[in-house]
Amino acid sequence: MKVTKRDRKVILIGAVVLLVITVVYFGILPLVDLIREIETEKSDREAELVRMAEAIRQKEYLQQALSHLKSSEDSLQALLLEGDDPTVVTSELHRLVNTMAEQQGIAVTRIDASTKPERFDTETIKKNPLMAGFLKIRVRASLKCTPDKLSQMLAALENQPKFLVVERLEIRAWNVRPDKEINPDIVVATYVYKPEAPAPKPARPARAAGNGA
Repeated sequence: MKVTKRDRKVILIGAVVLLVITVVYFGILPLVDLIREIETEKSDREAELVRMAEAIRQKEYLQQALSHLKSSEDSLQALLLEGDDPTVVTSELHRLVNTMAEQQGIAVTRIDASTKPERFDTETIKKNPLMAGFLKIRVRASLKCTPDKLSQMLAALENQPKFLVVERLEIRAWNVRPDKEINPDIVVATYVYKPEAPAPKPARPARAAGNGA
């Protein structure tokens, strides 16, 4: 069979087309897919880096906030009487008020400590949730002294490095001379940080053992 010039041209064109199709199918298209995969992976990695950077910034912010809270807690703890046991703190407050009265030359005719520390009311805790962890402890003392001695004791209480509050002062007298003895009642309060223990989770009822079918 004789192949004409026209046939050779058709065969050549067909071979070129087949070669182009082969190059496109086996060379260019996989390359395009590979480039697309690389771009997708690059975008994913960039998004992951952004998330990691944001997480690092959040971690640094949380660490700074935690450090600030810890510093505030340490400063607050330094103002409170030592210990977190209400009974121990109550005894210490009792001793402190009695000692300060004696240092000012004041006779203590009676001194009583609160038997049940109190937590803050719901409204106060709503305004400042941190107050939910504090207990208020009180000591009430009946004194016998002159007004100037009482003033000295009040000043000493105010200048104490520990946080003490004169919650109530009652003086049942009128037209008192500076040198005349009075019988005031004073209530001194302090706080102890003792958060409430979380309520235990209710126990699950035991499942009755059933007979297998």
